[in-house]
Amino acid sequence: MSYYVTADNTKLYYETEGEGQPVVFVHGWSSAHEAFTETIKSMRGKYRCISYSHRGHGASGLAEGGYTIAQLARDLNELIDYLDLKNIILVGHSMGGYTAYEYINQFGCDNIKKLIILDMSPKVTCDDEWKYGAFSSYDDKCLQEDIALISQDITKFMWKFVRQVLPTVAALPESLADLIAPGLKGVNHTLPLLALWHSMFTNDYRNVIPSITVPTAYVIPEHPIYPMGAATYVKEHAGAPVKIIEAPGCTHMCVLEKPVQMANDIMTFIEAAT
Repeated sequence: MSYYVTADNTKLYYETEGEGQPVVFVHGWSSAHEAFTETIKSMRGKYRCISYSHRGHGASGLAEGGYTIAQLARDLNELIDYLDLKNIILVGHSMGGYTAYEYINQFGCDNIKKLIILDMSPKVTCDDEWKYGAFSSYDDKCLQEDIALISQDITKFMWKFVRQVLPTVAALPESLADLIAPGLKGVNHTLPLLALWHSMFTNDYRNVIPSITVPTAYVIPEHPIYPMGAATYVKEHAGAPVKIIEAPGCTHMCVLEKPVQMANDIMTFIEAAT
């Protein structure tokens, strides 16, 4: 097992497989590095694939603080420095996409060759002028209600959230909640999840999008959390060409549902002439 220690003395778990062009995978909220296991199996024969777990997630340490998107970006930068990675392909899924936006905000694109965002709007909360946040309707009132629910009962929140994201779970009877819901949080800690949910939904990276100066792919699943308008916004405002890749037959959890398809889409984009 491999770990690196951040500047604030947090022990973070990472894995690296394969050789060649480095591809760094950044997972989403309440997930862990294992989210990319099957995708990496399809890519490790051609690329050096690096995955890691955010602080407070998976096998990584539980820090006293630093549960903000800004700190997650610093953690990512420290991992890149620790492994001496150059000219990386950066792949961010969901909150990992937000981490990528914040990484670019802090550190620019000098060490990025290509960027791949998997279903993540540059602003995840909707308001009167912005309708391309979560579910096209998630606003400050929703945030307040969810913060209260996460604080009181993370299991009930996870059941609610997964039913919003996955049609197959939404179709299950409510009577199964007590059987299914306790396992949805996994090994992750509640307080980091609470703080990072708040950090996600109070950040706005629309002003960062013009700073994306490398070829970018925005992958949008058939059943996304964020509407096509979010992908179109990134395409229209980025400082480099953006390719919108539609992923049929999957939801926001595309890396778990269609890992080989995701690997093929990522590799096709990496290998495309720019």
